[in-house]
Amino acid sequence: MRGRVIRVSGQNFLVEVDGDQIQCRMRGRLKAGARATNSPVIAGDWVELTPGDADNAMIEEVLPRKSHFTRAASGSRNYEQIIAVNIDQLAIVASVRQPALRLGFIDRAITTALRGHLAPIIVINKIDLDCNIAISERVECYQALKYALFFTSATSGMGIEGFAATLENKVTAFIGQSGVGKSSLLNCIEPGLGLKTQEIMSRHDRGRHTTTAVQLFPLERGGYVADTPGIKELHLCGIYRHDLVEYFAEMAPFAENCHFRNCSHINEPDCAVREAFNQGLIAATRYASYLHIMEGLDRA
Repeated sequence: MRGRVIRVSGQNFLVEVDGDQIQCRMRGRLKAGARATNSPVIAGDWVELTPGDADNAMIEEVLPRKSHFTRAASGSRNYEQIIAVNIDQLAIVASVRQPALRLGFIDRAITTALRGHLAPIIVINKIDLDCNIAISERVECYQALKYALFFTSATSGMGIEGFAATLENKVTAFIGQSGVGKSSLLNCIEPGLGLKTQEIMSRHDRGRHTTTAVQLFPLERGGYVADTPGIKELHLCGIYRHDLVEYFAEMAPFAENCHFRNCSHINEPDCAVREAFNQGLIAATRYASYLHIMEGLDRA
């Protein structure tokens, strides 16, 4: 049988096969070898199963992945933390206030999305708290880059329907800092989603410790969403200093004209990217994000 993994909780997996949800375990050979990621089986994976009873279906094979949403693992762990795979887009949720809008976080999330072959969607939530012109001006650079941009309020319902339409028949991961309103947005898009989620969790987890569980939630309008815990900082993984500019679409074309092939676009002479920035062709906030991200990246 072939199915999609919709929930991962430790070494226990919930797989959807033709609309049915099957409890599964993982064949031991899938765990063999050096550990490069947090788990051999990730939420969103398409897998091959051999059937068993209600709790003993076995995952035999993980099929190739088309995309991924990852971040660097915390602490001393040196593996890649894959949050979800085979998703179509990354909804980057920020708020105008409580917490304050952080463009640097949005730029990091865009970089993560592009590296994982995901379409970034930028959602500025809580617009009812501060719907002034200054907010629009701060994010207009994303419109210029042709990224989908939505202004929403889970309280008033503003912008919800337009944003919800982009989720239809897509698999979407959500990311945002704590307090930006991701869960409120999801429940506004599909009322009762939280209760449905709790039902699935209670059936699957059965009292197990589940703080690291990741789940895809099916939407009635079609598609799935993957909520992720609110985070303070997004640490990038698998990106090095020399290729960061490729993830800044407005800078990459200018980089081809730099005098030095290995130009960092920070302080080298005859840098076409810095010249474009000085001419106002690159937004100051975006260039500042580029510099800040560069500080934390390793050389290849």
